[in-house]
Amino acid sequence: MTSLFAIFLLLSLAACAAVAFANEKLRPKLKWVLVAALACAWIFLGAAIVELLTRTSNTLITPGGARQPHLLDPALRQGLMLFVSLGGPAILATALGIFALRTRRPGARPPRASKQ
Repeated sequence: MTSLFAIFLLLSLAACAAVAFANEKLRPKLKWVLVAALACAWIFLGAAIVELLTRTSNTLITPGGARQPHLLDPALRQGLMLFVSLGGPAILATALGIFALRTRRPGARPPRASKQ
């Protein structure tokens, strides 16, 4: 899951650059690619955290049925550490994506507001 997260994070960074430097005809299509790549990156980040927590929770109960509550705190700590370590780049890529979506080419006119 983390490899898919990394692939979509890299794709979103490439889409950020493409959106920022694309001409006005191609921009709407690239915006959808950027939004889809960012959405997939966040989905795979969540899936990676869930996978880690479920894998760790399987070790919390032994085959004999005895619970091991002392392992719950390290499992939650690992999930939080994964979120912090992978969530930071995801937040950065999302911020860059928002900035790329809001940019305009130099000399481009802003869209007109409709008069009603």
